[in-house]
Amino acid sequence: MLTPWKAGKPDMDMLRKIVDFQIAGGISALFPVSSVGEAGYMDAAQKQAVVETVVSQAKGRVPVWAGIPATTPDESIALAHAAERAGASGVVLMPPSFYHYDAATLTAVFRQVASAVNLPLCLYNIPFFADSLSAESAAELAAHPNIVGIKDSSGDAVGLMKMLAFCPQADRDFSVMTGREEFLFSALCAGASGSVTATAGVLPEIMRKIYDLFHAGKIAEAKALQFAALPVMSMMASLPFPLGYKLGMSLRGFPLGENKVPLSEEVMQRIDSLSQSLNKEITSLLTLIK
Repeated sequence: MLTPWKAGKPDMDMLRKIVDFQIAGGISALFPVSSVGEAGYMDAAQKQAVVETVVSQAKGRVPVWAGIPATTPDESIALAHAAERAGASGVVLMPPSFYHYDAATLTAVFRQVASAVNLPLCLYNIPFFADSLSAESAAELAAHPNIVGIKDSSGDAVGLMKMLAFCPQADRDFSVMTGREEFLFSALCAGASGSVTATAGVLPEIMRKIYDLFHAGKIAEAKALQFAALPVMSMMASLPFPLGYKLGMSLRGFPLGENKVPLSEEVMQRIDSLSQSLNKEITSLLTLIK
């Protein structure tokens, strides 16, 4: 989920509207306090308030998996306990950011958090912001009874294939999901459970349609829709993250308010120049599923 901002704080009124929009678009679960949702700009109280608002607005219609990103295990554990009190169904944890750790330390951190919380935990591999989780580490962690899946946003097709091969050996019910929207169709073909992506926040109908077509056996149609969506995905990814997805949300009727840091004149010009063509591509794409 992307996060709207108002007067320096998450805009809860707009956030509630986004919850309804995503559920109406067919999303099977919600993921607040995410990387595209600018969790790095939130303090602990804001993270908790966002999760509480999303759970409250969802009203049990879909599960809510709360992000619990932090630089220390203790803070992630505290966020997980708060998410449990709010009524979340699970938590999503990326490796600690800022400092770098070896593989053994990372697995120790995930085990510590998973063992200290009651909600099921989904791993989040996001080398863009933190140390990478290898397929071998993911498979090792899959054996933990409270670690149930992974969102792999590495963009590494070989690594994803290894996760799909190795993780079920530790736990046959372990879910491997792609975190790259461009790869949803291919990941499904390889055996992935689904996807957790920024584009799902902007175009939930499209991502759900690709998934449904695939599982209905309409493979050619799923592939065609994935390819048709690539220009929009590429446009949103062309701006500094997560500005392209924020632009996409505004074009869908959900302005996300001010940016948390001032943008350069060059970036603002890039946003302005992309807006019209992105809007045209989104409009055209949505007509394909009507």
